[in-house]
Amino acid sequence: MIARIRELIGAVSFHRGLALGALVGSAIAGSTVWARVRDARRPAEPPGAEHEPAAAQPRDTAMPPSPSGTATTAD
Repeated sequence: MIARIRELIGAVSFHRGLALGALVGSAIAGSTVWARVRDARRPAEPPGAEHEPAAAQPRDTAMPPSPSGTATTAD
C-alpha cells in the first residue's frame, strides 16, 4: 500500500513538473513570436539614417559630471 502511494505521489510530482515546463516553454516561444511580429510591423528606418548620428540618437539631457568628481543633484 505504501509503495502504491509513493508511486502516485511521484507521478503527480512528475506531471506537475511536466506541465510547468510546458507552460514556461510556451511562454518563451510566444514571447519570441510576439517580438518577431512586433518587429515586422515596425516601420523601416529611412536609408542613410546610420550616417546621421544626431537624427538616429536622442539628445542626452543628463548633467555632466562635476569637476570635483563627486555626485551632485539638481533641485
